[in-house]
Amino acid sequence: MSALLLWGCEGNRTAQETEEITVDVPADTARVERTGRTVGERLESLRGWMNEKVERGDTAIQREMPGIKEDFRKRSEEIEQNLDSLSADSKAEYARLKERYERWENRQERRLNTPLDQAELEQWEEQLLREFQEIESIAPQDMREAYLTFMGVIRAKRRNWTQNDWDYVDNVYGQLNQRRGQVENQISNSDKLKIRALQAEYLTLEGAADAQSTMRNMRN
Repeated sequence: MSALLLWGCEGNRTAQETEEITVDVPADTARVERTGRTVGERLESLRGWMNEKVERGDTAIQREMPGIKEDFRKRSEEIEQNLDSLSADSKAEYARLKERYERWENRQERRLNTPLDQAELEQWEEQLLREFQEIESIAPQDMREAYLTFMGVIRAKRRNWTQNDWDYVDNVYGQLNQRRGQVENQISNSDKLKIRALQAEYLTLEGAADAQSTMRNMRN
């Protein structure tokens, strides 16, 4: 099993809690299709595609949602045509990716119908990033510390957040990723690795919060 460093927000400051979460990705030996790509490679492509979408800002994503939905449908169809050739671990990962996409799509639809309040968003930026709240001004050498700050607050306070709170947190996460992308070539390799690990941790915690919210809604 190889460690997966997911695209998405990554790490952040020393927190009151110091838990670290690792995500494992199954190795695959799926059969080759006529195109020359294995089903395992298609699964890896879907994983990367999902990571890229999560990193982007709300405005761009909402504008492109019709095309994104169709793209996901096609990618899923390609995998499911040869699903039996995947290992049990890869089938389980594919199921997790589908659930993750559905939660993400639902969040985008909810944000489209109920836009975030700008004043409240600014409060969240200050709470989550502290001295780095001016996201567009974060210097390349400070990106790692900005992610550490962000993740420190996530670890310490996430258990008390509502689904609406997570919408604001995820927006700040997307802005942070966009800034990172703007200065990517100026960030050291060691900082890039740490940021990716922090992104993977964030996505794991955010996904767990989404799943818990879904379960609560089903019981109500």
